[in-house]
Amino acid sequence: MDIASTSALPNSPSNLASTKRDTSVAIALLNKANQIQSDSAKQLLSSIQQSTPSVQALPDHLGRNLNVTA
Repeated sequence: MDIASTSALPNSPSNLASTKRDTSVAIALLNKANQIQSDSAKQLLSSIQQSTPSVQALPDHLGRNLNVTA
């Protein structure tokens, strides 16, 4: 029996530890990417809200109906 081939077993402790570490790194990267995306979306929404004119300046009859022709 070749002892060197036993380290290549899929359930060996070193492979499980490596897989566990890789999974935790992937989860950390995913969390960081989600945080960056959330921050970018918040910044985009706040810039849109700052640049849009006030609707209160319009007369009461404007902006209530949407005419759609199919």
